[in-house]
Amino acid sequence: MSLAADLLEQAQHLATREAGRPRQASLRRAVSAAYYSLFHLIVDDATRQLITIARFRSAVARSIDHRNVRKAASGLLAAAGNPQPSQRIVTHLKPPVSRGLCDFCSAFIDLQDRRHQADYDVMAVFTRSQVLDVLSVAQAAHASWKAERATDNAGAFLLAAAGLLMDR
Repeated sequence: MSLAADLLEQAQHLATREAGRPRQASLRRAVSAAYYSLFHLIVDDATRQLITIARFRSAVARSIDHRNVRKAASGLLAAAGNPQPSQRIVTHLKPPVSRGLCDFCSAFIDLQDRRHQADYDVMAVFTRSQVLDVLSVAQAAHASWKAERATDNAGAFLLAAAGLLMDR
């Protein structure tokens, strides 16, 4: 199993492992693991599709930045809704951008925001129901990405996520 799949499985385990009232630590780690499952899904595909020499993949994987992936997701969503010449990804997309790829990008942004809340907002309180909703979003995003990963637009997204198509 891939790291992305393992993280998604771990998130499910953490969200459901305690009967009754789960510990906040378990719920927070489940949210974080759900986000990281999406991040590593992108990192894995970016390195496999963009780097042909296997021994360089881990070095390239370490260079993929969370902000660049978010910027790529935001740029793709903006381009799908209202292309602007200042968004470099626009010139590399083939319209129309699929609903599945947009759904993945929206989920990535949403889960990153939720991970920040889970990891840094000590006043936030999570319920099992909220976390299970987060996991449903992550599972749907995995399915959307798997359906889209071989498309030209997904390739443009991966290039942007790796920082190679950013606005300059």
